[in-house]
Amino acid sequence: MSTIRIACLGDIMCGDSFYNAGSGVASSLAHYGRDFLRPDIVDYLRGHDLVMGNVECVLSDKGRNNRRLRSIQMRGSGRTADLLADWNLTVANVANNHILEHGHAAARDTVDNLLRSGIRVIGSGGANTFHKGLRIEQVCRQGLKMAFIGMCLRREKYAFNGGAELDQVIEAVEALNKTNVFVCVSMHWGNEFMDYPSPEQTRIADALIRAGARMIIGHHPHVVQGVESRNGALVAYSLGNFIFDSFLADCRWSVMLSVDISDGEVAGWRCVPVLKDHEHRPVLVGDPGKAELTKEFLRRCTLLKASLCEEVDEQRYLAAYRSRDARARRSLHGHLCRRLVHMEKIYWPQILFRPIQRRLGLW
Repeated sequence: MSTIRIACLGDIMCGDSFYNAGSGVASSLAHYGRDFLRPDIVDYLRGHDLVMGNVECVLSDKGRNNRRLRSIQMRGSGRTADLLADWNLTVANVANNHILEHGHAAARDTVDNLLRSGIRVIGSGGANTFHKGLRIEQVCRQGLKMAFIGMCLRREKYAFNGGAELDQVIEAVEALNKTNVFVCVSMHWGNEFMDYPSPEQTRIADALIRAGARMIIGHHPHVVQGVESRNGALVAYSLGNFIFDSFLADCRWSVMLSVDISDGEVAGWRCVPVLKDHEHRPVLVGDPGKAELTKEFLRRCTLLKASLCEEVDEQRYLAAYRSRDARARRSLHGHLCRRLVHMEKIYWPQILFRPIQRRLGLW
């Protein structure tokens, strides 16, 4: 059996975040079009049999109101699906905490646009309708049968879990494993800004591996976490932001994970670091930056081998998360103050009242 090569990418957000309205990813995509991704990255992705990523926004104009910041934030154009397909994205997970940000109609339109572009979709529930029902996408390449499942563990207002609970996903993985299918689970989990996984993530990874999963690809933290071979499977806890307009330094680099699969098993893997430029475009990094990011990535891999007891780990993890989250929020306020004068004035009061709207459940 020949070797199959799969590229796995981090979060792909093709809109403007509210704090970068008018100068985020959507604005850069509108300017560059297909050239948003540089040729060397496109060539790298096209050198893989499959490319999988987490699409962290809607790709739809349904319900769009350009006068409302709430309506345009984290919203990509439906035409962006064609760009993703041209760059060789072949499997898109949409089970995440932002896919329902603009309602079910926009979410379903996103799936339609991805499918129309030739991209397979996972995490969209039964019949791609964002209702109950696990969607399993089966692919065959050079005699290797693969199954892809998308799931979100974040319990948030605009999240969709993929149509099934964790125990149902585990049962599905067990059933697929009995039919000699290579199973990959795309998992939206963990906490933002944490550079190592929580004890809960590792417990869930172990449960999926026991059920027969051979690859688990994680996303949501927006920063890179380690990659490890664990009990016969490959686990990438978070690949960071591949396309995103975050301003935080640790959110502006990611890794592209390239995996070789031979005889139904992971035969090898490698990570390529990527930086964002000032227009949020991913850039391959040369030395000395490449060496520095590679060293940092390897440091994060070593964090996975920490031998602290689970109870202490949990306590330390939660304390670290609260600290990093608070620091990120302070940075957000500073960034907004600097950016506000560059945004359209119609958005100024909407930004100022955003905290109140969030408390009232209106944002």
